[in-house]
Amino acid sequence: MNNTQSVPTEMLKFHSHFAGLSEYHLKQIANLSHRVAFEAGEELFVEGMFATNFCILVSGEVNIVYQLGDGQSVEADTLIAGDSFCWSAFLEPHHLTATCVSNKKGEYIGIGGEGLRKFCNENPSSGHRLALEISKLLRDRLSALRVQIAATQTNVSV
Repeated sequence: MNNTQSVPTEMLKFHSHFAGLSEYHLKQIANLSHRVAFEAGEELFVEGMFATNFCILVSGEVNIVYQLGDGQSVEADTLIAGDSFCWSAFLEPHHLTATCVSNKKGEYIGIGGEGLRKFCNENPSSGHRLALEISKLLRDRLSALRVQIAATQTNVSV
C-alpha cells in the first residue's frame, strides 16, 4: 500500500453510510479518515487480522476471499468504487472475517475504527444509521457468499 492523504468531506457525504450527516459530523469522520493508494495484486487485508479501519473503495477493484474449513478459498465478491469493506472495525471482536485482494490499481478511504465507534457512541442517531448500513452490507456479503458456495458445490458434483 502506498501513500496516504487526507479525506475531504465531499468524498464522504454521498456515500450511503454518511448521507444526510451534517457538515460538522462529516468533518469529524473526515478527521478520522485517510486515503490509501494500492497496486493491482496487493493483499490489502488478511482474514484474522485486527481490523483497524472501516474502508470505502474509491477506485479499483477488490476481491473478498473467505477461507473455508477444508482449506479451500472462495472468492465471495468483487467490490467496485463505492463499496465498503472491513466492517469488522465497527463490530466486536474487530477481527477481519475475510481477505481483501486488489484486482486493479486503486484507492480506498480508511476510517479509524476506534474513532468511528467513539463517534457513534457520542452521536447515537448517526451511529444507528451507520449500524443499519453495515447490516445491509453484511446481508449482501452473506448472499454473495451463498451464491459462490453453491457454485463451488455444483462444480464439484458435476
